[in-house]
Amino acid sequence: LMSTGHLIVRVAATPFAVEAAVRAGETVFAKELVEAFDRWAPYTGNPDWLALSERCHALVTGDDDHFVRSIDAHALGSSEFERARTELLYGSRLRRMRRPLRAREHLRSALDAFQRLDCGWWAERVVGELRAAGEAPGAAPRRRTLTPQQTRIAELVAGGATNREVAATLFLSPRTVDHHLRNIFTRLGIRSRVDLARLMT
Repeated sequence: LMSTGHLIVRVAATPFAVEAAVRAGETVFAKELVEAFDRWAPYTGNPDWLALSERCHALVTGDDDHFVRSIDAHALGSSEFERARTELLYGSRLRRMRRPLRAREHLRSALDAFQRLDCGWWAERVVGELRAAGEAPGAAPRRRTLTPQQTRIAELVAGGATNREVAATLFLSPRTVDHHLRNIFTRLGIRSRVDLARLMT
């Protein structure tokens, strides 16, 4: 990946190097980095590394499907910070593509995570993106309004549906439903399905 330094450090730094190369317009170099990263990351079976691999491909190709797969993989991983960074990057891309509703959904999720992790600088970046997407997060109440999709998921779960049943109803993957459900709990300040059922009735 790079000629000097400890192998694990070099591997771990690759997703950041890919992002920097894409921002600098060095697409050929970015593709070379992704190809080298893919000779290692997909074979680990680690969802965190798989998520970062998909994120790298999303940045290089501009393909939304890679972002979706990255977020799905993050839902099975343990790095909340990297999941939030992926949602920030995807939300920023959606905003630039003039898809503000979808952009705000991912940006709100990123903001929730960065605030929980006390990552002030990153949270400020998301706030700037949300404002550019037509939302003033500083004026939002503590218990933010759910997105239409999250509201539908919350209603189904409150009615007793399992994640798999919700996924089948809404044509989503169970991992995506689980990811949304965790965000719903965070936004509503609750901890369980029982709390959700009480709140939605």
